[in-house]
Amino acid sequence: MNTKSIAYYVSDYGYGHATRSIAVIRALLQVAEQPYRLVLCSSDKVLAFMQASLSGYQEIIQYRRCISDVGYVLQPDSIEPDTVAFAAKYHGYMENLPYEAAREADFLRTAEVNLVISDISPIAFAAAKQAEIPSLGISNFTWYTAYLEMIDHSALQPLFDVYAAMDYFFRLEGAFEPDWGQRGTFQADFFSREVDQQEVSRILQTINPGRQKRVVYFGIGMSINVQELAALKLWDDDACLYIVSSNMKVEHKNIVAIPASYTESQNYVAASDLVISKPGWSTVGEAVALRKPLLLLHRSKMKEDKNTILALQDRHPYRMIEWGQLMADNMHDYIDREHFFEDTRQRNGAVHIAEYLKQIVGSE
Repeated sequence: MNTKSIAYYVSDYGYGHATRSIAVIRALLQVAEQPYRLVLCSSDKVLAFMQASLSGYQEIIQYRRCISDVGYVLQPDSIEPDTVAFAAKYHGYMENLPYEAAREADFLRTAEVNLVISDISPIAFAAAKQAEIPSLGISNFTWYTAYLEMIDHSALQPLFDVYAAMDYFFRLEGAFEPDWGQRGTFQADFFSREVDQQEVSRILQTINPGRQKRVVYFGIGMSINVQELAALKLWDDDACLYIVSSNMKVEHKNIVAIPASYTESQNYVAASDLVISKPGWSTVGEAVALRKPLLLLHRSKMKEDKNTILALQDRHPYRMIEWGQLMADNMHDYIDREHFFEDTRQRNGAVHIAEYLKQIVGSE
């Protein structure tokens, strides 16, 4: 049986695209009935994270550095977008895209790739089209729709044309996108990486052994640096413990930082009672899959956020909050009003994506 080769491109804006891609890759390799060879393509920081997460598959996964996408450009020490700085960066990226796509197309031909998957770098689709290789997008958004409120629509037409070249599109929950897939568009629910229940028990025994406190996962994103974090009043609420990422350089007796070398942050989400986050899809997806109520930070001009929030209505408990409110309020203003699930069984849609992927790979 011939080994199928897949090039999987992952956005390098934050780690959310990487975590959900890891979930899909693990599920695909679990359901596979034939051997695969995977080449994961992104920036150095994302590749290092994915390599650590997928260390058990060293024999079949290669890692390749490439240019990914622009992402968002944020105002200094803020979660709000900087539209002026973004516009300059976007135009430079689009000018360079044809050259990067040509280089990737050469690689795809040389490596004899059978299928290109992207979440959701546009370069991958341009390269696949040039190399005449089928392409597949997996995302809750494209950068084309994400930028509609940030830049003139005429400047976005080349980006639209690139995404329109994809053959298949897996529309994740919360997506309000065109039917990009020329050969098919599929719908997929929220999902997360699988949780290790023994590890969750170890975490809780370590940080909250008597189960006397509420555990709050505070995930504002690895790409966000907010200097005002130390001034948040919620840290002083002794009824709570706060789990934060390693890049949040805030110290307090009620704060527990996830170790920098720890890749499976979904286990810490599973150990929490409440999740505070910007409305990024991957953290929201983990909260939904693991049945954790959400307190979501409002950000302006973020179409992706709006669509994800719409997907939560009438199906998952959440509340919106402004950054200024979070700065000034105590945690008890929110924690006692939130709904906590009694059923904590994990729901996961990654396996459904993997089953479809298996069929598509087998047909190419």
